[in-house]
Amino acid sequence: MKVFTSSKFVMITAAIILLFACKKDEPISSKDDKFITPERSSASFGSNRDSILIAVNQNVESIDLSVSDWAVDWCRVSIADNILKIIVSSNSNDISRNAMVTLSSGKIKASVMVQQAAYHVETSSLSNDIKLTVASATASEAQGDGAIQKSYDGLMNTLYHSRWRGATVFPVTLTYNFSAVTEMDYLVYHPRPDGGNGRFKAFELYVAQNGGLLTKYGDYDFNGSSSPSRITFDPPLQNPTSIRFVVQSGTGDADGDYVSCAEMEFYRRDTNRFDYTLIFTDASCSQLKANVTQAMINNIGSSFFKDLANRLFHNDYESEFRVQTYRAWANPDLDAAMYKTNPYSQLDNPTGIYVAANKDLVALVDDTHSQNISLAIIDLSTGGFGTRSSYFLQKGENKIKTTNKGLIYVMYHTTEPDNASAVKINIVTGQVNGYFDRTKHTAADWTRLLAKAVYADFDLVGKYAHLTFPTTQFRANTPDGKALIEAWDTLVYFEHELMGMHKHNKKYRNRVYCHQDYNPTAALMYATSYHTAYSIGTVAKLLTYSLFTTSEIWGPAHEIGHVNQVRPGMKWLGMTEVTTNIYSLYVQTKFGNPSRLIGKTYSDGLENVVNKNEAGQNVTHNQIGDLFVQLVPFWQLYLYFQEAGKRTDFYQDLFEHYRTTPNYTMPGNTTDGRFQLDFVRNVCNISQTNMLDFFQKWGFLSPIDIEVNDYGTARFTITQEQINALKSEIVSKSYPTPAKDVTRINDNNVGEYR
Repeated sequence: MKVFTSSKFVMITAAIILLFACKKDEPISSKDDKFITPERSSASFGSNRDSILIAVNQNVESIDLSVSDWAVDWCRVSIADNILKIIVSSNSNDISRNAMVTLSSGKIKASVMVQQAAYHVETSSLSNDIKLTVASATASEAQGDGAIQKSYDGLMNTLYHSRWRGATVFPVTLTYNFSAVTEMDYLVYHPRPDGGNGRFKAFELYVAQNGGLLTKYGDYDFNGSSSPSRITFDPPLQNPTSIRFVVQSGTGDADGDYVSCAEMEFYRRDTNRFDYTLIFTDASCSQLKANVTQAMINNIGSSFFKDLANRLFHNDYESEFRVQTYRAWANPDLDAAMYKTNPYSQLDNPTGIYVAANKDLVALVDDTHSQNISLAIIDLSTGGFGTRSSYFLQKGENKIKTTNKGLIYVMYHTTEPDNASAVKINIVTGQVNGYFDRTKHTAADWTRLLAKAVYADFDLVGKYAHLTFPTTQFRANTPDGKALIEAWDTLVYFEHELMGMHKHNKKYRNRVYCHQDYNPTAALMYATSYHTAYSIGTVAKLLTYSLFTTSEIWGPAHEIGHVNQVRPGMKWLGMTEVTTNIYSLYVQTKFGNPSRLIGKTYSDGLENVVNKNEAGQNVTHNQIGDLFVQLVPFWQLYLYFQEAGKRTDFYQDLFEHYRTTPNYTMPGNTTDGRFQLDFVRNVCNISQTNMLDFFQKWGFLSPIDIEVNDYGTARFTITQEQINALKSEIVSKSYPTPAKDVTRINDNNVGEYR
C-alpha cells in the first residue's frame, strides 16, 4: 500500500535498527541517518498479540509499505508521523511464522523480517478420562494368530479376527473380564484401520456387575462403520466384572462375513472438568458469554481455558478453520450396496487442520447429539491410502495424544444424515492448513488459502469430487482452484448422467475422493473402495486445467468409472477394464474432445471380430488383447440409441434396471457367462429392439468355456443351448430390427443412422 504522510518529509532509516529494551508502543530511535542501499532488520514477537513502533529518519516524499502475501491476515503495518507500526495477531499454530515488511521510496528500500514464536498450548490442566485395564478375555472363535488378546494390547495395528474364508459361525461371542474396577462410564470399539471386513454390525451387549451374572444390556448396530463407535453406560456400571458382545453380523467379502476388532477400550470419566458454562456459550468454548469481563477471565483456574478465553476476548482467535460446524454424511457403504458400485469417500468433512505426531490434540465439541463422531488423522506421505489413526469424540473436552502426523477429518456418518444435527467442533491445537471448498469460497480465496498452507497436502473440495494433492503441485499448476474443481465435479456429474442418476432422481450422498499415492512404485492410477489414487508423475497434468479438460481427463474418468461400475450387470468377469471405458469415452467426448475410437480401433474391430464372425470370437474375451476393440460394441450401442436418437435414455434406463433388479441367475450356470447373456437380453428389452444380429456379429452369442483372469481367475461359460434359449426368448417378443447394420456405426457417421 502507498502511504503519504501529513508532513512534507518522512524520515526513514537504512538499517531500521530495533532497540527492544523500550516499552511496548514506545518509539524506537535510529542511530543511522543514512538510507542509501537496501538493509534488513528483524523484529521478534512472542506468540501473543503484540505491536512495536519504529522511528524512521530519511527525507522522502512518500513511502510504499508491503507485507508478504502469506502474512497479510496476521501482520499489519502502518506509518504516520515518522513512526512505523507493526502489529501481529496471536499465533495459534504450534510452529513459528515469519513475514517480510518492505518499505520503499523510489530506488531506496529497507526491510524488516518479522518473526513470531510458536504457540505452545498448556494442556496439563485438561481432564483425562481413565482407561480401564482388561484382566482377561475370551472369544468363541479366532483365526490363526488373531487372538482376542490383540483387541486390548493398546496397538491399533494388531487385531482380533474370526475365522476366514467363510468359516465364521455366527453369533461370535467376545467376553472381556475385569478385576477391581469400581465404575465404568463408557466403552469404545475401534474397527480395523485397514481392510473392510469384520466391522461390527448388529450385536447384543451383556454386562455383569456387583458380582452378579451376565444380563442383557441392549441391542446395538454399528452398521459396519469404519469409525470408532461408543456405548455410554447411564448410569455408570458399578463394580463391573464382565462385558460380553454377542455379534450377530459383520462386514465381509465374497467368501462370507466376519468379526474383527483392532481395540476394545473401556473408560471411567474424569470428573475434574472445567465448568465451561461460567465463561463460554457452549461446550465448544468458541464464543464468550456477553457478560464476560477481563477480570472474570483472569480468575479462570485452568491455564488452557484462560488463554483461550483471552484470545476470544481480544478477537484474536484464528477461528476460520479451527471452529466449524460439521454435517452428518451417509455411510458410503449404504449407497454402494443400493447402487451396486464401490463406496465413495469417508472423508467428506475436512477440517483444514494439520497435526504432528506425538502431540496433544485438543478438540472441544459442543454436542455429539448421541452420535458416534470421531477424528481421523491421515498421512498420505507413507504411500497407498496413507497411515491413519482415529479418535472418538465426546461432548466437551477431548485431549488426544496423536500417533501419526497428517490432516484431520471429522468422521460423522449415519444411516439418516438428513435427520441428524450438525456438530460444532473447536480444534484448538495443531496447525491451520486450510482447504478450499467451492460451495463457500470464491476464486479469490484460492490464492489466499493456498499461500497460507503449511502442510505437504491440501484439500480441494467440490460438490461431487474431493481432491487431496501436494500443496507444491497446486501452487505450481493451479492458478484457479475453483475452475479446476468445477471441472472435476463436471466429470463426476457426466458419469452420473450416463448412469441415469439424474433422470431417475438418484444421488450419491458422498463425494468421490481422489489423492496422490506417494509410493514411487505405485500403479499409474487406480481405484478401490473409498478412493481413487494417482501416481506422482501424473499429478501435474491432473491439476493443470488446460490439460485436464483435454485428453488427460481420460485417466481420472476411467478410475472414477471403476468406482461407478454397476456390478455384476455392467461388470462381469473379463469386463473390469472394458466397461469402465464407457464412462471414460462419454466424459471425454462430453468435454468436447474427439472419440478415442476413431480410426484404427473401429477398423480393427470390424476386421478381427465382426467380419470373421467365427465361433469362439467372443469379443468380451477375444484374443486380440485390445481393450478398446472390446469397448467398440458398447460404444456403438450408445451411438445408435442415444446419439442417433433411437432411444435417447438407453444407458440411463439400462443402469436403472440393474440397480433395481435382483442379479440374474440361470439354472445350471453359475459362471459370469450368465451375466453376458443377460446383458444381451436387457439391451433388447430396454431398447425394445431385436439386437441379436449385432450381438452375434460381435461374438456375444458364441459358445465359450475358458478360464479368465480378471483380478482373479474363474471359469467363464456360455453354451449353445443357453444361446438358443435366449434367441427364442427375444424373437418371441417381436421387437423390430435396426434398418442398418449397427456394427458399422461410428462417431463420424451417426447422422446416417438417424
